[in-house]
Amino acid sequence: MDDRQVIKRVQNGDTEAFAILVDRYHRNLLNFIYRLVGDESVVEDLGQDVFINIFRKLPEFDIDRGVPLAAWLFIAARNRCASHLRVSGQRRFVDLDAIAELSSNDQSAEDALLARERHEALLKSLEMLPEPFKTTLLQSLDGNSTEEIALAQGLPAGTVKSRLFRAKERVGTILGKMRKGEIRERI
Repeated sequence: MDDRQVIKRVQNGDTEAFAILVDRYHRNLLNFIYRLVGDESVVEDLGQDVFINIFRKLPEFDIDRGVPLAAWLFIAARNRCASHLRVSGQRRFVDLDAIAELSSNDQSAEDALLARERHEALLKSLEMLPEPFKTTLLQSLDGNSTEEIALAQGLPAGTVKSRLFRAKERVGTILGKMRKGEIRERI
């Protein structure tokens, strides 16, 4: 039974059918919430809040509008996490400008949102990377070989390899600090 059929059952008064949706999304939703807030002690409570809110609003949900339930569920979870983080004084993730891009094609709503956030975090970490590491890494990401970068920069290939290694290390460190909330800038 797909989400549309379950939603129809709930909208027609079969409130027990909502348990199917909870079973289907519970684990992924809690994982998603944990990735956003990073605090195991609040994950279950936030997840429960999201499911209760969705249950209350499900009678108004228009299945013919084409919005997948998963997208609505994960947007609701993201908004709930944003409220929680705002109250607790933390900021950890990007704006929702691209949330409309979520669709029911090959990627789940959770995967699409997380991929978007990883991309934004990577771009932010590249902005924070100091020279000469930034230029060297960007040239590598553009598909240039070590030899091509060395030739373009007038450096030995060993120096380029060393810079690439250090650039990747620094990006990893920056991403780790973002994940832990040590870097407070919005990503």
